[in-house]
Amino acid sequence: MKKHVLLFLMSFMLALSMNAQNVTGKVVGSEDNSPLPGVSVVVKGTAKGTVTDLDGLFTIEASSKDVLVFSFVGFDSQQVPVGDSKQITVTLQTSANLIETYVVTGYGASVKKKESTGANSNVLGKEIENLPMQSFDRAMQGRMAGVQINSANGVPGGAVQVRIRGVGSISAGNDPLYVVDGVPLNNRGDGGGNVNTNPLAFLNPNDIESIDVLKDPATAAIYGAQAANGVVLITTKSGKAGKGKTTVTLNAYKGNTEPIRVLGTMNTQQFIDARIEAIKNVTTNPVLATIKGDVLAAIGYKRDLSDAEIAALPTYNWQDAVYKQGTADNYDISVKGGDANSNFYASASYNKQDAALINIDFKRYAGRLSVNHKINDKFRFETGINLSTFTQRGPYGDPDGTTAFGAPQYSAPVILPFNPIYNADGTYYGLPGSGTTLVGDLSHNVVATSNYIRANGTTNQVVGNLTLFYNITKNLFVRGLVGMDFRNVKSSFFGDPRLNDYYNSRGIYNQANNTNSNKTANVTINYSKEFKKHTIGGLLGTEYRDEVWQGESFNAAGFPSPEFTTANAAAEPSSVSGFWTGVKRAGAFSNLRYGFANRYLFNFIVRYDGSSRFGANNKWGVFPSVSTKWNISEETFLKNSKVVSDLGLRLSWGTTGNDNIDNFASRRLYGLGGVYQGNSGIRPTSLGNPDLKWERNQTLNIGLDYGLFKGKIKGAVEVYERTSKDLLLSRSLPTSNGFSSILENVGEVQNRGFEFEITTTNFSRKNFTWETSFNISLQKNKVTKLAAGDTVLPGDLSIRVGYPLFTNVNVPYAGVNPANGRPMWYDLGNNPIYLVRAADQRPLGHSQLPWGFGGVTNKFTFVGFELDVFFQYDLGRVMPNTQEFRLADNGAVLRNSLTYYWDNRWTTPGQITDVPKPANNRTEISGRVASYQSLSRFYQDGSYIRLKNISLSYNLPAPLLQKLHFKSLKLYAQAMNIKTWTKWTGFDPEFVNLNGNNNQGVIPLARNYTFGLQLGL
Repeated sequence: MKKHVLLFLMSFMLALSMNAQNVTGKVVGSEDNSPLPGVSVVVKGTAKGTVTDLDGLFTIEASSKDVLVFSFVGFDSQQVPVGDSKQITVTLQTSANLIETYVVTGYGASVKKKESTGANSNVLGKEIENLPMQSFDRAMQGRMAGVQINSANGVPGGAVQVRIRGVGSISAGNDPLYVVDGVPLNNRGDGGGNVNTNPLAFLNPNDIESIDVLKDPATAAIYGAQAANGVVLITTKSGKAGKGKTTVTLNAYKGNTEPIRVLGTMNTQQFIDARIEAIKNVTTNPVLATIKGDVLAAIGYKRDLSDAEIAALPTYNWQDAVYKQGTADNYDISVKGGDANSNFYASASYNKQDAALINIDFKRYAGRLSVNHKINDKFRFETGINLSTFTQRGPYGDPDGTTAFGAPQYSAPVILPFNPIYNADGTYYGLPGSGTTLVGDLSHNVVATSNYIRANGTTNQVVGNLTLFYNITKNLFVRGLVGMDFRNVKSSFFGDPRLNDYYNSRGIYNQANNTNSNKTANVTINYSKEFKKHTIGGLLGTEYRDEVWQGESFNAAGFPSPEFTTANAAAEPSSVSGFWTGVKRAGAFSNLRYGFANRYLFNFIVRYDGSSRFGANNKWGVFPSVSTKWNISEETFLKNSKVVSDLGLRLSWGTTGNDNIDNFASRRLYGLGGVYQGNSGIRPTSLGNPDLKWERNQTLNIGLDYGLFKGKIKGAVEVYERTSKDLLLSRSLPTSNGFSSILENVGEVQNRGFEFEITTTNFSRKNFTWETSFNISLQKNKVTKLAAGDTVLPGDLSIRVGYPLFTNVNVPYAGVNPANGRPMWYDLGNNPIYLVRAADQRPLGHSQLPWGFGGVTNKFTFVGFELDVFFQYDLGRVMPNTQEFRLADNGAVLRNSLTYYWDNRWTTPGQITDVPKPANNRTEISGRVASYQSLSRFYQDGSYIRLKNISLSYNLPAPLLQKLHFKSLKLYAQAMNIKTWTKWTGFDPEFVNLNGNNNQGVIPLARNYTFGLQLGL
């Protein structure tokens, strides 16, 4: 019996030993796939365990039926069945609670998320990583509630418009304050009139750790007179304290750009038919054969061409010649490391991208170095410097959008389609002096213009900071920062003498050299302490900022040959000019915080600011804010809830200021050019106003933070009212005193809004997760006050009391009279009339501001794959499609038109359409102008939903990485601006009216496809 028992026990032990095996593997972090040392690896239900080494590697004895539990501070624990695996790779996800632990509030300060009493939004750097965008402001689009972003145009590295919680100012600027690592930036774009520059394009977006937006005065008031339009805080990457290991990351992507849309324009035969019909419709007793002969002769053909000969005439596609596929390239390398006392981060990058229009591109070289060092227990310092140089080739004409005939984006759809682009010998057709001329109102060969002109801009920028910390006690420290933002923009333009505009002057050349120097310094004293159930904190600081702009420019003309393109070859220098301007600011500020039991929180901010821009009587202003939060989820009745994991109610009120006006707006100014009795002199040019002061934003905000089911559902709800007071406007004066107006604080605008953010974990299993993030912002804007006695801003009908800013005002379009095909409009009595009269203008019931915008992201992860699908939307903007204003003539003049207007024109009595019959010179038979081109015909809904980005990536598993001796390797592919759903019929509904031309001559955005890899060593 004993023998049998012994044999049974030996067999059992042998089976156990045979089932047990050594399992090896590697543990990496989800953020950058870098190895995680010190991770606890335990066989579930036992005391058997180990920890990972410096390379994240582990070995443990486990059976196929065991489950391994991986846990590490700052990461979500993960359980992995062993099964038949002898090698296991585990990617630990950064804890969502850790990500949300702290909120950046400015001047190096941060508070725990649950202790934040203000309205903030945040985007992590990894969410915008490797997007084919040249500036981080574009990458923020649709990702934050309350933050609306529109591209001015599709020029790479070009201007972007950012609006936080609506438009509050009429004349003093609505851009937020940008702060990079504590250094406030000058975000004034200045390309010398030749290129469209974005001062935020200096920074490689891949160097960004996070972007925090302060939306209400509970946080933004710490920046006082510069924070009326919100504050954007950019934190760049830095090294992390470790065990002396250095990580190298190589990243590269390459791809293509292409037009997101081209316009459907008439071919040669359609234009000839349209031209004949337009003349016939305004001719008494028309003879078709005569009209046909006249039309053919006027455009350079024989009068007696047969229908077959007309059908054989060629059509040249000018849009295909100027819109093209381009390239997008990015290469960057970063190195980071550190030990307990020091850490560093260094990077270098190269980025190049073409526009979808020929000979327009962006090229940037950028480098960053960050060094942090602990000198001793009392002192430590942080320093960082960003260096960049980027060059741009710009378009012909105004870089923001142009109606210049030589600009391809404006003229290509309008040039008559029978005009050839090239001569038989390959030279350009229609150049002056060549003996050939393009037929039509637009007679410039825009392909030649694009290839011959040279519009260039080079920006050299340095942004750096040095921060010193001194620990007085455990709870009290002093922080001092000095920073600089220095930018030089050199731009030049060469107008080739072979082109129409410069043939008679034998070519022109102009050059501008503009420099901005922005220096800042601030010192803060910071205190925090926790005792029992109480938490107190405070910050006291002072700041000084000095900005100077200066520049010179010159013009010259007369070049012996197009091969000589520099100023020394010019025959006649025509003008020289220069400028200097500057502003100084100083301020003192404090922030006091108190919390009880992490349930009841109070925050008070006050800032006292002075600016040289304002009048002698109002150079200084006080900007306070007060806010509170009740963490309801910390109350005993919810503390142990299995449903509610976070619930906090916030309330804030405060004021911020706006000083974005001309540096000398408050001064009485004198100018040169006055002549008295034959002698030159100076004369007054504007009245001063010693009472001029800040525009003030007063905001009331109510917010609710929520989290359900241990954070599987989380987000925030905000309701706010923002009243912008003391707006700077020109008040009319009797001209008898020599001036027609004076600048005063007389206006008021109100913005009310609702914001909603939600993130849900829809599905989470061992190898598969699905998360959704959604945000929407609803806002209502209204002008509540102008100068005394004014209900409409003089000179601008779109600004009127009781209506939103940028209200569309015109004579309403009544459609087409079905009986005769004539366009009609409504008079003030809503009676149809044929002529547009200024007296019948009125608000049309819509504005160019949206009532809603936002975005939605779905993220899927499966094993090593990750798929992100991002939609962005903008709702409610109604804008005049002024591009089609020039493309709806239907043969009325010698310009091409869209086929839409030809296919949908009125042709027979009783027909219902909104496109009138063609009419030569846009004139009725009676000889009276028929107002065919009244802008009210072309108002369109600019709302859109855009599939903005699809990103697919794959992280190689650890066993394969070990064999390759890599720390990480990610392969990825992305597509941008993929599909847009909109009623807008132009190139693209996303544009910003920077120059008054609306969408005329605006270069549209491009669609991008990129493929890349990210390698960690």
